[in-house]
Amino acid sequence: MIGGLMQSLGTHWDNLLGRGEAAVTVPPLDGALCPNRMLDEAVERFELADVDCLAEVSGTLMASAGDSVYALKGGKWSKRVAYEHTVACIAPIGLDALAVALLSGEIVIDGGAFDGRRYAASPDMACITAMAASGSSLFITNGSATNAADNWQLDLLQRNASGSIWRLDLETGTVTRIASGLAYPAGIVMDGDDLVYAEAWKHRLVRISQSGAGTPEVLYAELPGYPGRITAAADGYWLAAFAPRSQLVEFVLREPAYRRRMIAEVPQDFWIAPKLRSGRSFYEAMQGGGVKQLGLLKPWAPTMSAGLCVKLDSDFQPQLSLHSRADGATHGVTGVVEHQGCVFAAARGDGVVVSIALADLGEAS
Repeated sequence: MIGGLMQSLGTHWDNLLGRGEAAVTVPPLDGALCPNRMLDEAVERFELADVDCLAEVSGTLMASAGDSVYALKGGKWSKRVAYEHTVACIAPIGLDALAVALLSGEIVIDGGAFDGRRYAASPDMACITAMAASGSSLFITNGSATNAADNWQLDLLQRNASGSIWRLDLETGTVTRIASGLAYPAGIVMDGDDLVYAEAWKHRLVRISQSGAGTPEVLYAELPGYPGRITAAADGYWLAAFAPRSQLVEFVLREPAYRRRMIAEVPQDFWIAPKLRSGRSFYEAMQGGGVKQLGLLKPWAPTMSAGLCVKLDSDFQPQLSLHSRADGATHGVTGVVEHQGCVFAAARGDGVVVSIALADLGEAS
């Protein structure tokens, strides 16, 4: 009883003083996250509508878009296979196989020892966001137990924490839940014998064991954006941040009555919420007034969407970052991989994949 009273008093004071959970501050973009235009200045840009997830298999770059998986050949996207449902995400298994998760919850294996196999995921996995393979195990993040992946804005505004992580045994088809109660896990990667996942609504990276036992370890907290998919690099990792955080959104998240009315009465396109692409309608929040000067959107203007991917070292600390600012054209980065001496970033918001030579990344540090 005393503990509950103290917690209630602490919450009251936080609300009064605007601190703790009631704070609306957002970490600044500085140091390794200092803004730049590297994503927009990339010389190679490969258009692909609805591009979402990237993976390298057998030396070829693969991308998911809509209900299909594409391969990059000769500087152009070639459709490799189309599925009966929209592709939720893809991930390599070893060097020669690809795992394809569909919005229906089914997982299909293309190539390798398990070629052609289809696995029916648990009914509780209706929001698959990312996958990572280790041997015959496939680890899967499920963003929400109540909202589909396309409703990620609603999940954020409802302040849900119903996400989970699952292990699929590719040999037997057995599915086991290893973590639950997560605030929209949107990315996962192997870290030796452990797993590291991105918890989007808590803006952090967390390490857990493959069994889920033990105490989770927070590796990187208070990101200035919503972290998504993570992939291994030659000397660390790449992290995609699919949308920026803003003080306005942080404020709205602390106003439950306002959020309920906004969800019920305002069309979703005009919610005060992060987006993969904003600025296409004057009715959107923050698209008029001081955001524009002399009819031009300033790169430092407040924005609901942006482009951001972060290079992490082996300890998951930021080394450098690639940006598309408020006035850029490479927003909503949902996938990033290293491939043939370059880093490729998929910007779903603008339907484009950009390529930057790793040798040129010194300019972004």
